[in-house]
Amino acid sequence: MTAKIGCFSAGSIAFGSQDKPDTLGSKKLRRTIVKKMLRNCLVGLGLTLLVVSVASAQQNFVKGGVAGVSGLHGQAVLPPAVFSNCGTGCTSYNTGSGYYISGTSLSTGAGQSIAMGFKATVSGNFIQALAPNTVYTSNGGASKGAMSTFLLHGNATTGPKAEIAKLVQNGTIPDYPTIKTIHYTPKKGTTIALKKGVTYFVCQTEPVANVQLLWMVSNSDTTSPFWFQDSDSCTKSGLTWLNATGAADGAAFQVNY
Repeated sequence: MTAKIGCFSAGSIAFGSQDKPDTLGSKKLRRTIVKKMLRNCLVGLGLTLLVVSVASAQQNFVKGGVAGVSGLHGQAVLPPAVFSNCGTGCTSYNTGSGYYISGTSLSTGAGQSIAMGFKATVSGNFIQALAPNTVYTSNGGASKGAMSTFLLHGNATTGPKAEIAKLVQNGTIPDYPTIKTIHYTPKKGTTIALKKGVTYFVCQTEPVANVQLLWMVSNSDTTSPFWFQDSDSCTKSGLTWLNATGAADGAAFQVNY
């Protein structure tokens, strides 16, 4: 079952790469419902949210072009706190919706990788990024899995760019329905200096083909730079990133430095 939730004006969303402009209509999103979405909104190049039922309490969705799952067992909690879109310690996020971070063999959201941007408010050394994650097996993915998380250079208007560092995952990501805020830190002995006023990105991707994870959705963040692609990488040369900023709530994350 599919349902059209809404279509917004072309000015509400712009998809593009770092090198040349792109559009929603020119990107093949690996979803069975995308052709209908494009037909419905091609004239305005607008935003359409479509859902397709996959289980009694869960629905796949494409919002701003980004694939995810909603209707998970849980509820939205408190609004985001200062310097985080998920509250202090990244414990306040939408436990009912998550964006896929997927290996290439999954039939739903295959290869999807997401980068969330932030602007450093003061200069200092990066300590950690926090993100609520879970391993999701309902689309046929394997039980248990690890996330590849990177800190990237970037720009709010042109998207993620070069790698700064691959971060270390601290602890194990549980299988759904358990969700855990994971701490991603620099490699031991590494110092990463952030400069005031500069935009950086936290990017998550899944290198194992048959593993799918979720990066849970922020309750209300539609302003942080939010970019994605389905090439199963954060750092590969020539990636075409698409801009979902303002088209959908971003993924929940916190950065400490």
